[in-house]
Amino acid sequence: MVNEQEIIQSMKQTLTTDVFEAESPKTRRVFIRIKPESLRKAVKALTQKYETRLITISAVDHGLDFEFLHHFHVGGNVVTFRSVKPKEDNTCDSIVDLVPAAYFIEREISDLFGAKFNNSPNPQPLILPKDWPDDKRPLRRPQEGNLPMQARASAESLISTSCVFPVSSFIEKKREEAGLPRNPPLAFTDEKALHEFQELMEDAGFTKRAGYDKEKKRLRYKVGE
Repeated sequence: MVNEQEIIQSMKQTLTTDVFEAESPKTRRVFIRIKPESLRKAVKALTQKYETRLITISAVDHGLDFEFLHHFHVGGNVVTFRSVKPKEDNTCDSIVDLVPAAYFIEREISDLFGAKFNNSPNPQPLILPKDWPDDKRPLRRPQEGNLPMQARASAESLISTSCVFPVSSFIEKKREEAGLPRNPPLAFTDEKALHEFQELMEDAGFTKRAGYDKEKKRLRYKVGE
C-alpha cells in the first residue's frame, strides 16, 4: 500500500508549477489538477515512480471547456489527473505510447465528444461511422456558458465597457449641445478606471463564470440569435 500524501508530495516535487492543486478528499483517493500541456509529463512521472494500472479516462463537457480525467490505480489508491482545455482548442495529448491500455478509451472519447488526441497512433473512429458529422457528437454539449440568452448582451457590454448599455451617438451629441462632455464620467471613459473595474470583475470570478474572452473582448459563445 502507498500512502496518499506520499503520492501527492512526490507529484508536487516532480511536477512543481505544473500542479494547480493536489488533494486527498477521502481515503485512497487522490486528485491532482495539472496544466493540460503537462499531462504526458505527469503520466511519465507517476508510472516511473510507482507500479500503476490505468483504470479509465473520463471526459466531462462543461459547456465551454472539456475536462479530462485520467484515473490510475497506484498501490491501493485511485489517482486522478485532472486537466481542463477550452473547446476552442478541442485537443488532448495522447498517452497511448506511455500507457497502451489508453488506446481504445481515447478513440471512444474522440467519437462521443469530438475531442482530438494529439499524436494518436490511430485516430480512426471506434464507434461511429467515418462520415459522422463533427457537430453531432452524442455527448457533446453546445458551446454555451451559464448566462441565459437574454442576459448575454448586457453581461458582455458590462465586462467590456463597465456599462450595461453603451452611450449612443445621439446622447453624445445632445450632451455636447448642452455644453457637457460627450461622455458622462463613467469607468469606460478612463482607461485606468476601466482596467481596475475589469480586474474586480475577474477577481470576483464573474468574468470566468460568464465565459468572457479577455483577448477578443467578447463572450466565447453566441450573445443572441
